[in-house]
Amino acid sequence: MPYRRPVERVGPQDASFFYLETPNVHQHVGGLQVLDPSSRPDGRLPFGDVVRLIQSRLHLIPRFRQRAVRPPLPLALPVWLDDPAFDIAFHVRRAALPAPGGRTELQEFVQRVTSRPLDHTKPLWELYVIEGMQDGLAALLTKVHHAMIDGVAAMDIASVVFDTTPQPRTVRVPPWRPQPWPSTADLVMGAFRAEILHPLQTLTDAARTAFDAPARAAHLAGGVLSGIAETLGAGLPASPSPLNRPVGPNRRFAMTEAPLQEFKDIKNALGATVNDVVLAAVAGGLNRWLRERREPVRGRTLRAMVPVSVRLPEDPSGMGNRLSSLFVDLPVGSMGPKRRLALIREVTKNLKESRQVVGAEFLMNIGAWAPPTIHALAARLAARARFFNLVVSNVPGPQIPLYVAGARLLGAYPLMPLAGGTGLSVAVTSLAGTMAFGLVGDWDTIPDIDVLATGVADSIEELRKAAGR
Repeated sequence: MPYRRPVERVGPQDASFFYLETPNVHQHVGGLQVLDPSSRPDGRLPFGDVVRLIQSRLHLIPRFRQRAVRPPLPLALPVWLDDPAFDIAFHVRRAALPAPGGRTELQEFVQRVTSRPLDHTKPLWELYVIEGMQDGLAALLTKVHHAMIDGVAAMDIASVVFDTTPQPRTVRVPPWRPQPWPSTADLVMGAFRAEILHPLQTLTDAARTAFDAPARAAHLAGGVLSGIAETLGAGLPASPSPLNRPVGPNRRFAMTEAPLQEFKDIKNALGATVNDVVLAAVAGGLNRWLRERREPVRGRTLRAMVPVSVRLPEDPSGMGNRLSSLFVDLPVGSMGPKRRLALIREVTKNLKESRQVVGAEFLMNIGAWAPPTIHALAARLAARARFFNLVVSNVPGPQIPLYVAGARLLGAYPLMPLAGGTGLSVAVTSLAGTMAFGLVGDWDTIPDIDVLATGVADSIEELRKAAGR
C-alpha cells in the first residue's frame, strides 16, 4: 500500500529537546490533575472509564499514536510516523498510593514516575490513573515528551480530554489504520531533500520579502539582530547559585496552590500583571529557601528563564513548540512584598519593551538554518552555559469548571523538565479558578524542595495581605 499522507518532519525547536536529552536530563513535561469523583453518580473514578475516554479521543490528537523516527543517516530532522504496534494499554496505566494516600504519598509517587525517561520506541507519552487517595479523591499524572508539546499546546490537548459538564460529550470515533512507513530509500531521499531544499526555501522567502518590502525586511532584520545582542548581552552568565550544578537522573516534586482570584486582586491593588505576581511569589519563596540554607541574600538576584509563547492564534497545529524566552532577574533579598513586586514589575516592563523575545526566538530556532549535527552541538553547548539559575513558567487556562470522565478538576499541577546544569523548574497553571504550582528539582541539588514550596505559599499570603485582601 503506498504511503498516502505526506511525511511530517520534526520542527527544529522541537528537535532541540531530543538533542538535549541524556540519561540524566529527561525532556518530558507533565501534569498532575487532582480530581473529585463525587460529581459522578457512583462517587468514584473507575480506571476503565478513563481508558475508554482517552481511547475515544485519540483521533483528535494524532501525534499520540506516532513515533519520532530518525532517518537512517544523520542528514535531517526526525519524522513523525504512525506506530503500527500502538497499544493504549502501554500508555494508560493504573496506580494506587500507599496509606494514608495524602499529599506526601502523592508527591513521592509523582517524583518516582517523573524520574524515569520515556520509551523512544513507542509514542512519547504516558498517563497514570492514581487511586487510593484520601477523601475519595483521584488523580491523573501525564508525561509527554517536550518535542511534542509546549505549555500552550498542552492546554489544547487538555481541552480534548476535559469536558465542561459532568456528562462527557459524545465524540464520533473514526476507524484508525496506521499509515505504512516509507521505505528506507524514501527516508534517505526525504532527508536529502529536506537538507538541501529547506535552507534554500528559507533564503528564497527572505529574498522575496526583501524584494517586495525592503523597508519591512530591514526592520525585521534589525529587530532580530538587536534582539540577539540583547539576549546574549543580558549580563551573561547568570550569577553562581546552589541551583546550578550537574543534575542526576532522579527528581523531587512539591506543589502548592492558591485561588486565581487572589492573584488578580493582588495585581489590581498593587499595579502589576498576574505573571509579575507569580514571579514575586517565587522570588519570595527563594528568599526563604536561601535563608533556611544560611545562604547570603543581601542585594542578591537569581535569573529566571521565563518561557514566552509566540504561537499565533491562526496557527493550525496545536502540537509542537512555539516558544521564546525572557531572562528575568528576580530580587531574592529580604524586603517587603510590595517592594519585591515593584522591582519585578519594572524589570518585566523593560524586557517587554526590548527585543529580547525576538532574539531568543531566533536562537531557539537556529536549527531552521543549521544541519542536524550542528544543531545538536549548538543545543548541547547552550545547555552547558549558565544562562539562567532556574525556570519559571506560567501557562493560563480556561476558568470554568472542568471534568474528566465526570470527575471534577480541583487543580492541575504542571511538571517541567530540568536543564543540564539547572536544578529547579517552577511551573504554574491556572485552570478552573486555581493557580497550581508544580516544583521539580534535582534529587541531590534541592532535597529541601518542600521548604521552597512552603516559602512560595507564604509569599503569596504576604502579597495578599499587602494588597489589603
